[in-house]
Formats: sequence, C-alpha cells, structure tokens
Amino acid sequence: MKKLLVLTCLTSSLVLSACAPVLIGSAAVGGTAVAVDRRSVGDVTNDGVIETKASVQLAQANFSSSHITVTAYEGRVLLTGEVGSEDDKEKAGEIVKSINGVTSVYNELAVMNNVPFTTRMNDSLTASKVRAALLDNKDVTLTSLKVTVDRGIVYLMGTVTQREADIITAVAAKVPGVVKVVTLMEIITPEELERRKLIKENSSAVTEKTEVQTGAETIPIN
Repeated sequence: MKKLLVLTCLTSSLVLSACAPVLIGSAAVGGTAVAVDRRSVGDVTNDGVIETKASVQLAQANFSSSHITVTAYEGRVLLTGEVGSEDDKEKAGEIVKSINGVTSVYNELAVMNNVPFTTRMNDSLTASKVRAALLDNKDVTLTSLKVTVDRGIVYLMGTVTQREADIITAVAAKVPGVVKVVTLMEIITPEELERRKLIKENSSAVTEKTEVQTGAETIPIN
C-alpha cells in the first residue's frame, strides 16, 4: 500500500527567538505507552535504541558548540537544536544516517549560538500546551505522534490519516507560543490504520495468554 510522507509548515510569526548537550527526544517530550502506541513493539524498541545511540555518538563527536535533540519515529529521525557551523550540521546528519535502523534524517539543526535556558523552558511549556490541546481533541490520538518544540517551532512526527494530520496541524498552530508548525507525519489510509489496530490487539491477546500460561505453571517453593 502506498504511503505518503507530508512536510508542511505553518508560520504564525516571522520573528524567532535568538538561539552542548545532546538530548533524547522522548525524554524532552514525554514517553508513550507501548500498549496504546500505533507503532509495533519492535518499532518502539528500535526507536529508543536509535535515539540513545544517536545521542551518544553525537556527544562523542565533540562539536565546539552544540545543543542537539534527537527524536525517532519508525526509523525516521529528527534533529533539532543548534550547532556552531554548517560543517557540524552536516557531520551530525551523517553520524545519524549511519546508525542501523535509521531510514531517513530530517536535519533541522540551526547554525547559531545556543539559545538561553529561558528559551528552553518556554519550549518545554509550549510542548506541554500542544500535547494538552491535542489530548482535549476527540478526533485525534496523542499517542499516534511525538511532539518536539525548538525555539517556538513545533515539529510533529507520527503515523496518521490525512484527516488526523489536518486536525493535528490546525490545533498545534493555534497554541500560544507557537511560531511555526512543521509536520513530518507519515500519511496512511483509514484501512491501514484499522489493520494496525488489529495487529496490536492480536499481539496484546497473545501476550496476555502467554502470561496466564506462565503464571499457571509457577510452583511455589516452601
């Protein structure tokens, strides 16, 4: 079945805040429960491994000045933050591309000085507001995507239907503090979404059955 990856930007302001650690995306944005995640257990695990490996390797690169956040979703990796030069930006992208399991890299690193701590705090607050706004919307599922905010720019990664993508983008764009929305969501059909749900349900049923059988065979030792 053909899938489409959509990249769109909505700008609500042309003025961005001025911008050495490496951060893991899920840690900055908040974890997602595997049980309700649209990704398979294998994909969730692989994304976590990718984020960890990328963060370690980027930290070992010893860039002169950098603050990089790594976010992975089904093998697609987003790099946000700041680096000191174009060479460092390119090098960071190449490092992540070489990691096993990475299918594509969205290198959104800005070549500029690291932003102040207050900007990071504002981004964290904005991310919380975006997630809260999406959670309040009955037409979308927050666990179908990851939210990353950098200098007021909201990046949305996930696997959703076109209808969900339109709603998610519109909701995020209206949140106070958001200057731009960049969507990096894979678009699937409603039929593909239902297929994924069935696979998750069947997988959960098998896991529960295995746990019950294992428990029945447990023999206490006096």
